Amino acid sequence: MRRLRHNSSGAVLLVVLWTLLILSVLAVSLGRNASIELSLVKYALAKAKSKYLAWAGIIYAIDQIQQDSGDPVSNQQDTLYDCAVPSHQGKTPEELFKEQTLLDGYFTVQHFEKNAAPAAPKTFYGLRDEERKINVNALTPENVMILSALLADLGSDEGIAQTIAFSVLDWKDEDDTIGKEGYGVEDAYYMGLDNPYHCKNRPLDSKEELLLVKGMTPEIFDQVKDFVTIFPQRGNLKINLDTVSEKVLRAAAGAFSGSPTNTESSDADSLVRKMLEYRRGEDGEESTADDRLIDLNPMALNAKETVLFLMVSQFQTRRSDYIHIQSHGVEQNRDVRTQIDAIVSRDDLSIHYWHRDY
Repeated sequence: MRRLRHNSSGAVLLVVLWTLLILSVLAVSLGRNASIELSLVKYALAKAKSKYLAWAGIIYAIDQIQQDSGDPVSNQQDTLYDCAVPSHQGKTPEELFKEQTLLDGYFTVQHFEKNAAPAAPKTFYGLRDEERKINVNALTPENVMILSALLADLGSDEGIAQTIAFSVLDWKDEDDTIGKEGYGVEDAYYMGLDNPYHCKNRPLDSKEELLLVKGMTPEIFDQVKDFVTIFPQRGNLKINLDTVSEKVLRAAAGAFSGSPTNTESSDADSLVRKMLEYRRGEDGEESTADDRLIDLNPMALNAKETVLFLMVSQFQTRRSDYIHIQSHGVEQNRDVRTQIDAIVSRDDLSIHYWHRDY
């Protein structure tokens, strides 16, 4: 009898120990899950804060644009150094746009130039205009070769470059006439594809729409997307020579070199080099206080360079109408970040495009 009682007590003890073990495992598991959920909640709150900090940067930049539009001095031109900011601030772009503190974090308005030297992207504080790019919605038979020249300069075969350029022209125009036989295409081509769709015959509503155009591939799009814009959707081609990127300037000059102007590609290259050297000012640096406005006379161009400059300057604008804002919001406690890109019309301060990273 004693033996039976002893065996029962051992069994009960064993059950109790197993129960305690299971409860301990459950407690640890629940505690870990609660810790993970708490961390996720904290991250979500920090992400929400960084998002609104980034939006604060967008609103702050729009206010700068509005002040600039009312400034009779700075409103006359936009440069890389002081694009769409008023002249009365007395502050550098870095002072205006770097790490503006707000509650638990800050926002910074900046851009990165991928092709800047050295190899690592260089940071520029402030705003950038869309008129430094090629507006594909403003392409015409007279200027379409600028896009072709850009694509060729980025590495596309000349035939592919012309196919894409003339196909973009046909994609957005309102007629069904092929712009250039052998290169452009209209509705019949797209409807003959395995997955058919119609040629739009209207302006592009996004840059990604270029992926629908004949000849365009994801690889080519990745190369060209930073050098083209769709704004404004209607109107003449405008290029701000005081802000234009080197790639776009090379394309614009190269598009007009050749027999019609009795010039060579080397003349276009030397023109671009002289323009950029002059624009950088005495310090030789882009986007600094001594940047100079492009002017024909002081650049000491030869006859052929002058011809090409006059061809390019027919598209010149000093004042840019569409401003690109890239705002970075940072929640400092957990170092959580959000980037928002927006394109704003200077005239009415409306946001025509925005994108937030996730």
